Amino acid sequence: MLLSPAFALLIYGIAQIASHGGLNSSAVFVPVVAGLLVMAAFIFYALNTRISPVLDLHLFQSPNFSATSVLLFMSGIITNGGMLLLPLFYQQVRGESVLYAGLMLIPQGIGMLLTRTQMGKLTDRIGARPIVMVSLIITAVGTLPFAFADSGTNAILLGAALLIRGAGLGGVFIPLMVSAYVGLGSEQIPHASIATRILQTIGGAFGSAVLATIVEQQLASRSASGIQNVVSAYNVAFWWSVGFTILSVIPTLFLTVYKKPEPASFKNLQADGK
Repeated sequence: MLLSPAFALLIYGIAQIASHGGLNSSAVFVPVVAGLLVMAAFIFYALNTRISPVLDLHLFQSPNFSATSVLLFMSGIITNGGMLLLPLFYQQVRGESVLYAGLMLIPQGIGMLLTRTQMGKLTDRIGARPIVMVSLIITAVGTLPFAFADSGTNAILLGAALLIRGAGLGGVFIPLMVSAYVGLGSEQIPHASIATRILQTIGGAFGSAVLATIVEQQLASRSASGIQNVVSAYNVAFWWSVGFTILSVIPTLFLTVYKKPEPASFKNLQADGK
């Protein structure tokens, strides 16, 4: 009764920024402040109740879980925000039909498929930090061409960029899901599972709202209309997407460093045998 309305109010307030000209409008200010107050009420309740809350805030005492949570939230922004922008870019900038715009996104799905299948084993071998770090950089590289793209940009180049972006995204989620449980007790794992799903979902909603607001605000701030203004609005939004991706590198530095278990010595094996 507290957490869901808090996020709903915050997302609604963000979505009103473009149509009301900024944070000064009561249509933006009131829901954002109300959302923050309800969020504060949930935090107070969750830290003081004897009943297990839907989101156990004690999990955030673990630096690794906190870093993972931030990354899951940011990954929702990077993924869902981009998935909102990309089909609209193909339709509104390049004039493609809905069906063809969907078909143009296939390379991103192929890229995700190619990398996700091996991420579990690779995470077990070297840990989540280097995989997530490299994957975020690859995602930024794959998104960057869209910050310069227009109606005349080569479709093969954009398809290759989507393939790279998908490969990067495929290397983010599984390592983070594995990392979320590192250092937690068995009784905390169910709570961690709920928390990761909530954070990823809310991050996706925030990402869609923020990037859609950026596009709408860019279009509203330009007095003239035309395809060039639409192109510029989407270019700015993709720059923001790249910025969110690069910003996500910072919490990656706080993920737990993987330590390869040392092989058991012959004496230890003998002791275990006895």
